Amino acid sequence: MAVLDQYDFKILQMLIKDGRASFSNMAKEIGISDVAVKKRFERLISKKIIKQISIDIGYDVVGFQGLFLVLLKVNNFFYKKIMASLKSEDFVKSIYRTAGDYNITLFYLVPDMSQVELLDNLLTKLEGVIDFKILIVTGKEYEKDSLPLSSLQVYYRH
Repeated sequence: MAVLDQYDFKILQMLIKDGRASFSNMAKEIGISDVAVKKRFERLISKKIIKQISIDIGYDVVGFQGLFLVLLKVNNFFYKKIMASLKSEDFVKSIYRTAGDYNITLFYLVPDMSQVELLDNLLTKLEGVIDFKILIVTGKEYEKDSLPLSSLQVYYRH
């Protein structure tokens, strides 16, 4: 398990809030050199603490009217085949392996809400799908843009 010191923790917090934060701006705010920030950033990447720096697209602005949350219960014998099929679908945004009543959860983008019928047909035709539920995401209520302080302080070294 990785241990974060105060500088690593602050770098992560700053990148969560603004993935485009420059090393020099972070260095000024943290109180270390930009070279030190760069080295720490590279170490955080090499230890896979930072997996990627990405953007959050306003899908509604670029023409997508909806997002579906899909819960799939699949026969494990067909799991890899179903995953390959889902990964090839253009509108699948992300796929998660889950535990519980449903073993695959995915997010599916739609250009318009009439696409639910096409999604229903796709899922019905997939061999090995035992059951599925399609939920319409009507809005994002909350998303935290910081690290969970209470749980990470256990691993945080002063």
